[in-house]
Amino acid sequence: MSNLIDISSLSHRSRDRVRDLGEVFTPESYVEEMLDILAKDKKNFWSNEDVVFFEPCCGHGNIVLPIYRRRLEAIYKKAVIQGFGKTKEAPLYAVANALNTLWAIDIDPKNIESTRTRILQETVKFLKEKLNISTTHSLIAKNQEFFTHVISAVKWHIDENETLSALSSEKTAKQNASLTKSGAKWFAQNGHNELDFDLTWVNFFESCEESKTIPLEYERSSKFMDAVISGRLKGFDEFNFAKVIFVTSKNELRTIGA
Repeated sequence: MSNLIDISSLSHRSRDRVRDLGEVFTPESYVEEMLDILAKDKKNFWSNEDVVFFEPCCGHGNIVLPIYRRRLEAIYKKAVIQGFGKTKEAPLYAVANALNTLWAIDIDPKNIESTRTRILQETVKFLKEKLNISTTHSLIAKNQEFFTHVISAVKWHIDENETLSALSSEKTAKQNASLTKSGAKWFAQNGHNELDFDLTWVNFFESCEESKTIPLEYERSSKFMDAVISGRLKGFDEFNFAKVIFVTSKNELRTIGA
């Protein structure tokens, strides 16, 4: 049948991944249409910081990324209107609040790494444009502490987990995870990791500050950012998702701090 279109050809997903992980590719145009419907007749939907977005099977981030883009622009525009002006604070505020209201999980660590990379890449692109900074490393050097939090938040909010058990209590988690073969296998290896949407990176960090402690996640991210600035990035495997963006060229590394 010459008119039969193989839908799997629209995606980089292999047949094995579709079978084993239940992955389904949603074309970008469909995603944008769905998001338009989601926001229909809802005033200031994308700039509403009380709205929290959760992607339970994020894949490579094909739905998470458009949501994040819309949030960045909408929150930025609101911040400007509210008095931030076209200053440094408005784009940084947009990034911080867009990340703080976005959650995404997947049972495949490769998908998590890909989604983290794409979200971080979009963050860098957005900030370079709004702050009028030409190179990635100049952006980082001028906002190192902020990026330490960005890296921490990306890892905190986009993480490997199994959806059915993550949304269950400890009592029912194993039973719910066992509803799928992939879920049962993941749960057997990793156990129960319940999602707490109230425990955002910001809330967690502030609670640590109140108890006069520094989160281990923040310390790791801080050391990584120091390594990015110095160019000594050997190791730091848990930050591979960020390395591909921050280490763009040796020439940029030489210009840090110039």
